Amino acid sequence: MARVNLRAAFMSGLSSTVTAQQVFTNRVDEVAAFARSVDELHRMLDEAEVTPVVDRGQGRRNVLTFYGVGGIGKTTLSHELERRLLAEAREKERDDVVTVRIDLSEEGAGDIESLLLRLRAALGQLGNRWPAFDLALASYWARAHPGEALQEFLDASPALRRASRSIALGDQIAEAVKQVDPGGLGGLTGLAHRAALVTYRAVRDRVREGRLLADCDLFAELVEADADYETLSYFPYLLAWDLERQPRGGRAGRRPRVCVFLDTFEVVNGQADRAVERLVQRCAYLMPNVLFVITGRNRIDWADSGAGGELDFAGPECWPHLHFSNDTAEPRQHLVGYLSDSDADSYLREALVRDGEPAMSAEIRERVISGGQGLPLYLDLSVSHCAALLARGGQPSVADFGGSFTAVATRSIRDLPREERDLVRTAALTDRVGAELLRAGQPGVSDGSVARFLRRPFLTHDDAYAFPYALHVALRQAIGEADRTLPDGWSDRDRSEVAARLLSWLGERLGPSGGRVATAQALETGLKLSAEHGVFDDWMALATQRLVEAGQWSELGAGLTGGPVGLPEYRAIRAAIRGVQLRRTGRVEEAIELLGGAAGDVRHGGRTAQLVRIHLAHALRNHGDYTQAAEIYRGLVGGEFDAAARYWLSDFDYLNGRFATALTSLHEQPVRGPEDEGERLRLTGHIWRVNARFEEATSVYHEAIDLARREGLAAAEAKALANLAQTACWSGGTAAVADAAGRARELLDLVPNPVELVKLRSAEAVAHAMAGDAGAARSAVGDTRHLADGIAYRGGHNLADVAEILLGVLAGDHESARRTRSELDARTRTSGGNTYWVPIATSWIDGSLAAAEHLPAVGWVDGPAASLGRWAAVVARR
Repeated sequence: MARVNLRAAFMSGLSSTVTAQQVFTNRVDEVAAFARSVDELHRMLDEAEVTPVVDRGQGRRNVLTFYGVGGIGKTTLSHELERRLLAEAREKERDDVVTVRIDLSEEGAGDIESLLLRLRAALGQLGNRWPAFDLALASYWARAHPGEALQEFLDASPALRRASRSIALGDQIAEAVKQVDPGGLGGLTGLAHRAALVTYRAVRDRVREGRLLADCDLFAELVEADADYETLSYFPYLLAWDLERQPRGGRAGRRPRVCVFLDTFEVVNGQADRAVERLVQRCAYLMPNVLFVITGRNRIDWADSGAGGELDFAGPECWPHLHFSNDTAEPRQHLVGYLSDSDADSYLREALVRDGEPAMSAEIRERVISGGQGLPLYLDLSVSHCAALLARGGQPSVADFGGSFTAVATRSIRDLPREERDLVRTAALTDRVGAELLRAGQPGVSDGSVARFLRRPFLTHDDAYAFPYALHVALRQAIGEADRTLPDGWSDRDRSEVAARLLSWLGERLGPSGGRVATAQALETGLKLSAEHGVFDDWMALATQRLVEAGQWSELGAGLTGGPVGLPEYRAIRAAIRGVQLRRTGRVEEAIELLGGAAGDVRHGGRTAQLVRIHLAHALRNHGDYTQAAEIYRGLVGGEFDAAARYWLSDFDYLNGRFATALTSLHEQPVRGPEDEGERLRLTGHIWRVNARFEEATSVYHEAIDLARREGLAAAEAKALANLAQTACWSGGTAAVADAAGRARELLDLVPNPVELVKLRSAEAVAHAMAGDAGAARSAVGDTRHLADGIAYRGGHNLADVAEILLGVLAGDHESARRTRSELDARTRTSGGNTYWVPIATSWIDGSLAAAEHLPAVGWVDGPAASLGRWAAVVARR
């Protein structure tokens, strides 16, 4: 199903001294609003004649928002609400209440795959049957992640690993697959790719036959849609559909209660590019039977009609309770206010007690309350400062407190020993830290100091993350300003030097074989450090290329802009990422323009410059400018991308008829792996094929097919089968072409590649012409041109020209054949590739020994007489 149709279908109708409890003891309104929201949502769901999961036109009433300035206590409020919900469930012995917590400021938190799998893992606590989601996910994974085991992905992130292993998520999904296709089970858990694709085929075929989840509206469309993030972002609907069918508990048949807590929401709705927010919003809209509790600095504008151009579901009809005019009905939006003076005084009295009495005198408390204006983080830091003074045996005085938030942050830093002051400054450079990362930033600091620092109350801890510690974002921002007034404060240069050490350590920790998730998280952190502190490390260029090769180009660098320093290398990496995104989405000319000037200011020959150059070459090649692309590939020989450059130069030699040179270079190049070996085999087959040595070509293509099958490389197997069809069309007849094309299309249905579809249709055109069916041949030629135009594949017209010339020759219309040959000659000379087809076509029209002075020079593998003689014989046999 096309993306626009899919979108339209879903948018259509049918350990501190201050505990969380102490901070929010008197947040009565917020706590009550949460309780009412939970009750109201489930009352509405129980009373609805048609569930809003099915009736997608119903307005959504499942989002509760708390927003306010940084440091106001929104995160602590969110944790407290979750704690109360789960505590109440335990008291009532309810096992059908589950929560999911996601901090959107963390690396990778906005990744739709991780987000959905965390939701699925939490819901797995309610039971192990989620057939709609699990089967659709298995189908998606088989195509989107060839060769990557789902379990490996689940284990790559600490948060996802902990959530998934607690309910054996991999086993639950595998069991759902087993019900449909017992033989495909190994393909999901170990992801032997062929087995996984067999699983997809089994699910798809049963869907088409109406024997699988026929009552789940749009399940079939989601299974058959392209396996990309756009499609995946609609999968929350399947989770909601499955949730509606979970067993009800108790005599009253109560429905399960599920709450998703999304914290630090300003990270996604405070950006100029709202792509991530759009995906998150789809989750909330498509799961109307789940309460989403959003905390962030900004009021969300989903109910504003003006947001319709950026978000799918916008306006008061979609979110009637989120409109600014609603101040009664829950769930709705709440501005989190500052603590009142009496609440703040109660907090300060209870937060720090000595001998049963408040450690802070009334005068000190009054000073703190006056300075903090009810900001909980301000109060928290003031309490920490008081505790530090008492620990040193001092007697706190009024003069030790008050002032701006920056002044409080300054005192908090000054209270620390020298080594810990450097550690807190290091922690302020990045979103999250751990002991090893801190040691990398401060290699001279003792392990004891690191351990003591990590116990400080201003750090939060969550072991669901690889780096489990974090400073409050408001404190992080204040430290830089506060540090300027301290005698040992860091300069911008000091911060850059430490940031460079952190960046280097991230690259060393990642290593050359880091998994996709780890690579993406490290690169995201690295890009932030680079943008904010003017540092750079070459490993980021390699990590970018690794993710591009893995197909993770769409989400790279989301939300990043040039930093205050904006090193040329950083800007070049950003341009390379954007260039890949433009090229992969069909905007090749824009990609060429962007990449053409992106490496101008970076060190010539460096990894970053090479990254930009190789993607510029790929863009030029896609555009049909083979000669310019080859010039760039030549410049990359001997560098970081030497192997890729040498391969594409061999391909350029083949395209220009330098067959012996191409064969020699292919033989001399070291093999990097099965994917690389498959590419070399296929290119060798191309050379034999265009020299009319069809038996050798067929043999090599079969070798490539066998290799791809052994290694589970479905995309490579589809390519080799398409090439086999291109060979069989000249010598094997329509049956052989139909067999190879049928097997290729079956795989291309799983791993789409429109270029191969163009090649298959052109092979069928030749096969029909050779069989004497001119009507079918001409229809296939037209289809070839149409498919080629649809994906801007200029080489497709060369293939169509060859078939059209063949038709003219076989019909005795040599004048028509010569006109088409002239068009083919002009096109191939301009592009700098596929020039050998002109002398081949000439051998059909004028004979194999026709005068060659006006023809493109071709180094036939065994001379022009033999090669062109074989081509002439092809037509003569007909």
